Amino acid sequence: MDGTRRTQAERAAETREALIAAARPLFAAQGFAEVALETIVRAAGVTRGALYHHFADKTELFAAVFEQV
Repeated sequence: MDGTRRTQAERAAETREALIAAARPLFAAQGFAEVALETIVRAAGVTRGALYHHFADKTELFAAVFEQV
């Protein structure tokens, strides 16, 4: 790290992107119905609370993944 502090908005954006990046290959490989939220949060390295802070549910996360494709 370069010694600068990230703002809360920057950290939030990084968390959101980490969730989307982790979910994308899981949804592609296993399908929407087969991917558990716990699998996504583990792959992203965040908490379940962080997921729900950014997305109301798995469907909303899937929509965010789909929007980036």
